[in-house]
Amino acid sequence: MKKITAILFFILLFTSCEEVIYVPLNSADPAIVIEGQVTNYPGPYKVRITTTTDFYDPSKVPPVDNAIVYVEDDLGHNWYFTEQRPGYYNNDQFTGEPGRTYSLDVKVKDNFYHATSYMPPPVPIDSLDQGYFAGTRFADAGYYIILYFTDPPDTTNYYRIRLYKGDQAGTVIYVLDDQLMDGNPVNLLLFGSAYEAGDTAVVELQSIDEKVYRFLLTLSNVNASSPSGPEYTPANPETNLSGGALGYFGAVSLSRDTIVLTHSK
Repeated sequence: MKKITAILFFILLFTSCEEVIYVPLNSADPAIVIEGQVTNYPGPYKVRITTTTDFYDPSKVPPVDNAIVYVEDDLGHNWYFTEQRPGYYNNDQFTGEPGRTYSLDVKVKDNFYHATSYMPPPVPIDSLDQGYFAGTRFADAGYYIILYFTDPPDTTNYYRIRLYKGDQAGTVIYVLDDQLMDGNPVNLLLFGSAYEAGDTAVVELQSIDEKVYRFLLTLSNVNASSPSGPEYTPANPETNLSGGALGYFGAVSLSRDTIVLTHSK
């Protein structure tokens, strides 16, 4: 167990970066928003389809029902998703395979939307540790998670890290690439949500392709913008979907590990 005295490694950390897209602004016509993932863990996999809402009043996200949704891999296998409730489409009949490329096709009325995503090999988590931080005006006092993994050499890797407290997902998203750490051991102090002794923390290390990485980067800029007045107009996140849709489709490989926080400073 380590007491945190300094931050020795910096990553892109996006506070309150929830994957709900509230753009364009109310002066624009509504656009289709598609969000979906396939992973190397068994499903069910979910595709959510909505329309954009007013950036300054994001209290309602209108669902899109009666869409045709299916996923196909680069070997020609395809799986149709059934609508479980308005705007939510599921399939539990397959498991994603690292090294494969997956495509998503969606038909809404007479409009077609398409995206492809490559699923990289998963990068294993070496270990997890905890550190105590006394707190400042920028971060609460408490225990924080330290993630250890080794970046594969001689290949470009993109990562997203998700933290859970028990089965409750955190609202902080961490995104990084390996430009400065290719082939090296990596130690990341995951600021964002403080834990208490006795909490169970689950860390998910996601290997993502470049298009998903770019979407998360640009989404963070939108979500970090403050809707303080009409003079500021955020740009749309950089999507990998065609047909004028917003959102993203990702083929993501996961590694997970768990740590139970102990009372120690």
